[in-house]
Amino acid sequence: MYLARVFRSSSFQLTSLSALWFCLAASILVAVTYIYAEKYVREDETEELDVDFTRIVEEARPSDFATLPQIISQRIHERGSEHSIYLLEDSSGRFIAGNVQAIKPREGPIQLDRPAMDNPRYTIAEGHILQNGEFLLLGQDLTQLEDLQAVLIRAFVASIGLTIVLAIVGGMLISRNVLRRVAIATATSRAIVAGDLSQRIPLRGTDDEFDQLASGVNAMLDRIVELMEHTRQVANDIAHDLRTPLTRLRQRLERARKDEGSQELRIDVLDRSIEDVDAILKTFSALLRISQIEAGGQTNSLAAVDFSSLLNGIVGDFAPAARDRGQQLRARIEPGLLVYGDRELLMQMAVNLLDNALLHCAAGTTVNVTVDDVGGAPRLTIADNGRGIPQEERESVFRPFYRLEPSRHSEGSGLGLSLVAAITRQHGASIALEDNGPGLRVVVGFQSMRGIAMVVGPSTLEAHAT
Repeated sequence: MYLARVFRSSSFQLTSLSALWFCLAASILVAVTYIYAEKYVREDETEELDVDFTRIVEEARPSDFATLPQIISQRIHERGSEHSIYLLEDSSGRFIAGNVQAIKPREGPIQLDRPAMDNPRYTIAEGHILQNGEFLLLGQDLTQLEDLQAVLIRAFVASIGLTIVLAIVGGMLISRNVLRRVAIATATSRAIVAGDLSQRIPLRGTDDEFDQLASGVNAMLDRIVELMEHTRQVANDIAHDLRTPLTRLRQRLERARKDEGSQELRIDVLDRSIEDVDAILKTFSALLRISQIEAGGQTNSLAAVDFSSLLNGIVGDFAPAARDRGQQLRARIEPGLLVYGDRELLMQMAVNLLDNALLHCAAGTTVNVTVDDVGGAPRLTIADNGRGIPQEERESVFRPFYRLEPSRHSEGSGLGLSLVAAITRQHGASIALEDNGPGLRVVVGFQSMRGIAMVVGPSTLEAHAT
């Protein structure tokens, strides 16, 4: 069973495929080497025959070739008959001297087997018609080529055999290591499926592909756990926050049914009940809106929004309400700053932040709205000198339904800042709550339009500028 898993594993198959390609490459290499080696040996032997012929002719010419038989016999005696071929015939083709049988005289390269040898070898030879009409044949067997062929064949067989053995052994070792890590990941995933969400795939610290995959899976699991905890928290908050208005609504309707009071009293009960229902519907609408934004849906076409003009309009709308509450609303907005995004969502974000600042600050406080350019990126800052938010609760206020203790009995559902956080995430912006000493400072930093233009193109930004 284990060997079957090894042989079926992708690592073993990949190793085997690599070995196959290596064998093919080795075969091609041996073939090319053989072709060039044979060519080199033939050329070398041919050149040696030409040199030997020139020396014999020069040695025999002073005697008008009369000493040629003695020269041939001396060559055979010196070199032996194992590798060299010599043949001298007269003009009629009769044998005069040599170590091979007579052949038909002809000029040029001649290939022949050596019948006179106990162990015949493949040879090459050159035939020459001399000035006196005699025929001289000089030849050499291709011992070097045959030896080279044998060496190449033995090396090829040995390398192929060794490659196959190493491929099988290496494939099994690699597959064993891979299967072990896969088994660990499988066991971890099964434990997670069984309900133990604390399990994570262990890392080896090598930063290889398996570690990178495990890191990605672990990060995904962390995100899933975070979302599940967030969902659980939201469900608990919904149950807690909506139970009170629903209970109050039921009690009011129950009293109205039993009460025999005036028509005006019944109308008042119905009006207040409708207000409670509207508040509940508003809460669910806000939750749905947050869900849609986080899912990336229900947004208008993205475009370059004139953020400066947008904030000027919002501050102008809120100024009368601030004066009525005895508050000062000041603005310092640089003109012409652009934000790439959804105009409606950006307006909702700014309205929620400004409304939150005015709602939770007492009369006599000052709220400053600043829009400036920081390194080519727009930044929105809303600062007040009210009571602020404690450091330990600044991250929690972005959770749905989370409300500080002083504001639990005021109007609102605790979803305003959650909606703001969802909008900033959807626009790739950052949001931070800082101490204003006294009071709170909310800083929203957007992406640089220069970097966005590199992605969507400057012509697109100009065409969609609003």
